[in-house]
Amino acid sequence: MILQMTICGIKQTLPGVYQITSESGSAFFLRTRYLKLVKENRFDSILKNSNSFLECEDGNVLNQNEFSEEEYADILSAALTFSAEAAAMTYLARAEQCRFLLTQKLVHKGIDKSNIKEALDYLEEVHYLDDSRFAEVWLRSRAIDHAEGRIKLTSELSSRGIDRSISKAALDDFFTSHHEIDLCKEAYEKLVRQKVKPEKIEQSLRNKGFTMNEIKTIVN
Repeated sequence: MILQMTICGIKQTLPGVYQITSESGSAFFLRTRYLKLVKENRFDSILKNSNSFLECEDGNVLNQNEFSEEEYADILSAALTFSAEAAAMTYLARAEQCRFLLTQKLVHKGIDKSNIKEALDYLEEVHYLDDSRFAEVWLRSRAIDHAEGRIKLTSELSSRGIDRSISKAALDDFFTSHHEIDLCKEAYEKLVRQKVKPEKIEQSLRNKGFTMNEIKTIVN
């Protein structure tokens, strides 16, 4: 069975991005890089012959606007991936995101994982999504309210899906301006102000990711 889709309107809105209006009047967007079967030059040909828009009159069907079932599925998949991209950009416009947690957010919205992967691959390629940048921003933000050691921060980044090599590079950079012994002292003084029992301070500092050498230096 061959399913036909008639395009009644097509407009390029951005480089590689098209708004497509079907015979029913509904419109959707897609990025041509997400297409696997339908080539961009097919859309370009339609644009060239129609001065940016096609009009379907009296139910006439133009052969160049008929797509096979496989091509229709390809166009639909590209549109869904573009929708995943748009949803991801909504989150990225608010704050830096890491790929792992952003994927979870999009899955929670009911978006297919294959569309998410393709969209996030593109966003990483154009540097809108960057785990290295996220790690750097997250560490600076975390340091405002928390004094923690490398062990705890490494664990926190890992829980956010940050690759070990990326995490190490971000932490090395972070600790050039935030000395671990100073952070340990800050954490210790905060525990003292909170009147934590002396016998529990050492364990609290270990929970915050400081090494025994750092703890002994400060406590002693």
